[in-house]
Amino acid sequence: MRLLRSILILALLGSVAAAQSVRWQPAGGTLARGQVSDLVLIFDNCEPSGDIPLPNVPNLQFGTANRGQQSSTNIINGRVQSTRYVYFSYPARPLNDDPVVIPSFTVETDQGSATVAAVSFEVREATVGNTSIPVSSVAQSTLRIGQGQIWAGEVVPVDYTLSISGRFRANIAGEPVWEPAPLVAEEWAQPTGSTQGSGQDLRNLVSYSSRGYISKPGTYALPSIQQLVNIGVPTAGIFQSMRAEQYAITSESPQVLVRPLPQPAPADFSGAVGTFSLKSKVVPETATVGEPVTWTLSLEGTGNWPEISGLPQREASQSFRVVQPQANRKSVEGKLFEGSISEDVVLIPTQNGEFTLGPVTWSFFNPKSGRYETLTAPATVLKVEGSLAPATPSAPATSKSSPSASTPTTESGPQPIAATPAPDSPAAIPRDPLPGAGSALAPLPRRSIFHAVRHDAGRHARLARRKLTTVLNQLRTASADRPKRDRLLLAWQQSTAVLWRTPQAAPTTSLFNGEETWTNLWRDADRALYGQDRELPADWVNRAENALGRKRAPGFPVFSVLALRNLFPVIVALLALANLTNSLSADDAVDAYANGKFADAETTWRQAVQAQPTDWIAHHNLALALAQQNRWDEAGAHAAVAFVQNPRNPSVRWHLTYTLHRSGYTPPVFGRFTDDLGWSEKFAQLASPSEWQLILLGGLLLGILSLGLVLGHAYAMKLKPWKPLAWLGGSIGIVAMILAVFGLQVYGLAANADAVITWRSTQLRSIPTDLNNEQQTSQLFPGSLARVEKSFLGWRQLAFPNGQTGWVRKDDVVPLWRNAK
Repeated sequence: MRLLRSILILALLGSVAAAQSVRWQPAGGTLARGQVSDLVLIFDNCEPSGDIPLPNVPNLQFGTANRGQQSSTNIINGRVQSTRYVYFSYPARPLNDDPVVIPSFTVETDQGSATVAAVSFEVREATVGNTSIPVSSVAQSTLRIGQGQIWAGEVVPVDYTLSISGRFRANIAGEPVWEPAPLVAEEWAQPTGSTQGSGQDLRNLVSYSSRGYISKPGTYALPSIQQLVNIGVPTAGIFQSMRAEQYAITSESPQVLVRPLPQPAPADFSGAVGTFSLKSKVVPETATVGEPVTWTLSLEGTGNWPEISGLPQREASQSFRVVQPQANRKSVEGKLFEGSISEDVVLIPTQNGEFTLGPVTWSFFNPKSGRYETLTAPATVLKVEGSLAPATPSAPATSKSSPSASTPTTESGPQPIAATPAPDSPAAIPRDPLPGAGSALAPLPRRSIFHAVRHDAGRHARLARRKLTTVLNQLRTASADRPKRDRLLLAWQQSTAVLWRTPQAAPTTSLFNGEETWTNLWRDADRALYGQDRELPADWVNRAENALGRKRAPGFPVFSVLALRNLFPVIVALLALANLTNSLSADDAVDAYANGKFADAETTWRQAVQAQPTDWIAHHNLALALAQQNRWDEAGAHAAVAFVQNPRNPSVRWHLTYTLHRSGYTPPVFGRFTDDLGWSEKFAQLASPSEWQLILLGGLLLGILSLGLVLGHAYAMKLKPWKPLAWLGGSIGIVAMILAVFGLQVYGLAANADAVITWRSTQLRSIPTDLNNEQQTSQLFPGSLARVEKSFLGWRQLAFPNGQTGWVRKDDVVPLWRNAK
C-alpha cells in the first residue's frame, strides 16, 4: 500500500512538472522611459495555436516579436523530466512616466486555453549605457509654436530642435514622430545643423521647421514629439569598442492660447486668415455676339488654404450664356499654406452693347494687423459688337445675375476666325503601367566571378614574390636609415615565408629544405635585426635578388575554374535566370493606378521594390506613379533602374527618356540611352549587364572546353572531329567574350552589383552623422552614380569612379540591383 501511494505521488509531481503555462519574463520590475526593453512571453510545454492577442496598454508601445524556442532536461527523484519553451521577445518602450500595467489575458495554445498573469513595472528615467548619466542630460528636444498666443486660423512657425551633448557620438535614427492635431501643419523642412557652446558644454543642434495653424479658439496642450537617436556607448572588456544604443527623445507639450477672431466679421468673410491678393481679368474686352469671353478671377497668397472653400460668387447679365466655372487650385510644392486658386467663367454674349463685369470683393482677416481687410477686383467694361449670326434669345445665366447697363450699338460685319491647325500628336504623358511582376538577374559580385582565383592555393605565393621585388629595390637605398632598413628586412622575411608556403607563425631556416643560399640570406637578415653589430653584408641585396630570380612561385591552375566549387556561383546565376517570377502580386496597384489613386499604387509598388530590388516591372510602374504626382526627380531614378535591369522592353526605354527629360538631371551612363542612340548604345541595350556577364562566362567556359579538346587529342584521346569542334568552340567563345566585355564597358558603373543612383540633391558627408557641423561636406547632385562601400544604421558610404568616398542617407539613393545590408 505504501509503494502504491509513492507511485501516485511521483506521477502527480511528474504531471505538474510537465503542465503547460504562459508567463511574462521579467514578471515585474522597472522599465526605462524612452528606451526599448525586451519583454519575453514564455510558453512552457505548449505553443500558440494562432495570433497572440496582446492587451492594449496605453502608455506602452510594443514592437514586432521575435520567436525562439529551447528545451531543458531535469532529473527529479531519478526520473528525467523534459521541458520545452517557446518564447516571443517583444521590444517595448514606455511612452511616459506612469507605471506600466499589462493586464491579464487569455491565449489559445495547442494544449488548450492558458491565462497570462498580469504584470506591472515602474518607469524610471533612462541612462546612457552602463553609466549613471541620464539620457535627458545628453539629448534634449524642444517644440515651439509661434509666440504662445495666436489667432484662430493664423499660420505660425513651428520650430523643433534636438540638442545632443558633444561629448557623445550620436546620430539621428529617424524622422520626428508627431501627431500635431488639432494643429494643421506642413511637412518638416530639410533639417539644419549647428553647434552651441564650447568645450565640455558643446552641444550639437539639429533644427526642424514647419508651419501650422489651429482653426478653433481655446487653450491647447499640443502633443509632444518623439525622435529616435542612436548614442554610442563603450563596451565592456579589455578591447573596448563603441556600440549604438537607441533612445526615444521626447519633447515637452507646449501650451498654446488660440484667440478668437474679432466680432463682428464682414458679411462676406468665409474664414480666410493670412495675406492675400485678388485679381480680375477679362479677355477679350471687346467681342462680338457669339464670341466667347473669358472672365478670370484669381486669388493668391499665404494663409490657411485648407479652410478656403473657393472664390466669391460673381454676377453676370442674362444677356450671356454662362459656362460653369472650373476652379483650379495650385500650391507651392511642399508648402501647404502658399498657393492660389483661379476660376475661368466663359461668357457667350447673345446681344450687343456694353456690359459691366464686377467689381468683386472678398474679405479676410490679417493676423499681422489684427483686423479684417477687404480686397476689391475693379470692374471691367466689356463691349459687345454686332453679331456674326442673328441674335439668339436671351437665356438666364447659370450663376447669380443682376441687370447691367446695355447700350445698343451699330452692327458690324462678320469677322473671320482663323483656325489653329491641330498638332501631329498630343504632348507626351505617362503610358499605362505594365501588368504583373518581373525579376531581373543582378550582376555577379566580383568575389563570385573570381571565385577560383581567390581560392587558388598559390595565389599568395605569387603576390609575395612580387612584393619581394619591391622590398629589395627599396633596401638598396635604405642602408643609411637603420629603422627603415629593419622594417624592410622584416617585410622580406614575412614575404619569404609566404613564398616558401610555410605553415609556421615564426619560421626558421628549416623551411628552406637545405637551400643554402636562402638559409644564408635568412641568417644574415637575423643578425642584422637581432645581432650585436647589426650590420647587413654589402652584397646581401644582390644575393637576395639572384636567389629570388631562381625561385618560382606556383602558377595558376587554369582548369581549376571547372571545379564544382568554382562553378557553383555560375550555376546559381543560371538557376536564378530560369526563375523569373515574383510572388508579389501587383494587381491591386494596377487597379489603384487605373482609378487615379496614384499614392496607393506608389505604396504597393514601393513595397515590391523593397522586397525584390530586381523587380524591374515594379521599378517601372513606381516611376509612372511618381510621375503622375509630379515627383519627377525620384521617378527618373526608378525609370533608370528599370531600364538597366531590362533594357529591351520598349515601354521601359520610352519612359526612361520621358522621365529624365523632366527630372532636371541626366545620369552619366543613362544619358547615353536617351534621344539619338549611337551604334554602341543600340548594341549594349540588347542585353542587361547581368546578361552580358553570363555571356562572358559562357564564352569562357566554351573556350576552356575547346582547349580541353586540344589537350585531350594531344594525350592520345582519339576524337575524330576534335579540330573543327575546337576551332568553332574557341572562335565562338572568344567572340562572345569580346562582345560581352564591350557591352559591359558601355554600362560602366551601372553594371556593378552594389551600384546606386542619387535621386535628389544632398550633402556628401565625411562621417555618418548630421550632428557634427564642423565636418567637411560636399554637394552631391541628383543622378550621380556610385558604389556602396559600407552601411551604418541609416547611412551608406559611397565610392565614386574618381576615388572619392563619403556618407549619405540611405533614403537619398536608389539601388540599381540590391539593397545594401
